Amino acid sequence: PYGDHRWINIGEERADAVQYARVLRLSNHLVSILRMKEHSTRSMTTMACNGKTTMVYVVLEGEISVIFSTTQFSAKKGDSFYILPKIDYNLSNEKARDAELSIIQSQYDGPLSAIPTVHPAPIVDS
Repeated sequence: PYGDHRWINIGEERADAVQYARVLRLSNHLVSILRMKEHSTRSMTTMACNGKTTMVYVVLEGEISVIFSTTQFSAKKGDSFYILPKIDYNLSNEKARDAELSIIQSQYDGPLSAIPTVHPAPIVDS
């Protein structure tokens, strides 16, 4: 259903193991799709987005593990989660089935004192 999108290979171990496509860009938001092949991992950071970007994920297909700091959890089809600015994290598809996620990047321009200082990573199309 996403044949018209421009897919970018961003995998770390195998370039095509993780793919990213921008879907819609609004003034302070970016909607994208992330595809992860079976047994693939991607390190991320929201620092690349200027430290003011919250990442909201919705799992469209499959199941992934999310790891940041000392926290790890699984998210499966229909689940959603968010990563606050300045957080480094990993997304891992440990299953023998591909996973697909919708990503909403939302930039917050309010006072940074309202955002806890921790560390995640966004995917940015240059």
